[in-house]
Amino acid sequence: MKSEGLQVPSDEGTLMKTPQSHEIVNMDNGSYIHFGLKQMLTPILKKDFNKIDFNNVLKLGINIDGLPISKSSKNQLWPILLSIINCSELSNFVIPIGIFQGLTKPSSVTEYFHPFLLDISILLDSGLCVNDKIFKFEIGHIVCDSPAKAFLLNVKGHNGYFGCSSCTQEGRYLQNIMTYYPDIDAPLRSNESFLNKVNEEYHKDYMHNICLGITKRLVEFCLKGKKDLRLTEEENRKQITVDLLKLRPYVPSEFSRLPRALENIDY
Repeated sequence: MKSEGLQVPSDEGTLMKTPQSHEIVNMDNGSYIHFGLKQMLTPILKKDFNKIDFNNVLKLGINIDGLPISKSSKNQLWPILLSIINCSELSNFVIPIGIFQGLTKPSSVTEYFHPFLLDISILLDSGLCVNDKIFKFEIGHIVCDSPAKAFLLNVKGHNGYFGCSSCTQEGRYLQNIMTYYPDIDAPLRSNESFLNKVNEEYHKDYMHNICLGITKRLVEFCLKGKKDLRLTEEENRKQITVDLLKLRPYVPSEFSRLPRALENIDY
């Protein structure tokens, strides 16, 4: 149509005014960018549209792992990668869905994984419409190494005393290496026991899940967040600081830091 002198968009991205940049979200110890499942899958499905069997449910392979950016710094990436594993025409594509960057792994698995979980829930429930055809999806597998698996499940690491993901037996150190003895009578873990946290030693406790990082994040929302959520009254801020400082004499010596004024939130 352009050859006939008509001023029309070159593609659907121009027509729909699709944003060319993605929002970078600041997290507690790094930053995260989410590309989106729909945005990343649609071009690939369009490319090989005529080769795909619509009667088949497309199975997704998901991979999460950390990787260093360079040898000269601690900077690292934690990408969420996706592939379609039961369609030969598409299986060679490795699709980045989101990437976290920081000096360490994400401090909160909930904050890191939340955008992807929202996306994948919609995709599994409703499918994806491409060229008036609905593609259905299901999760085929999730591939992680042991540290990444423990991070995603929010449980103790594989080198912990109760770090075995298959059974509940307690490990022992042998020549400075955590070893799990082959106890054939050890109770096996199940979905039900995991959800009910039957083996408490396997799951991270309140301190690791709430007190480390998350509470600071909530305080930052109150002090620096959106205006409708922020503590705007100076008197309220001062009163909170006064109450925090009153607690200092009663904090046990095992705590390395005493309560401080709100003004020191950045330090």
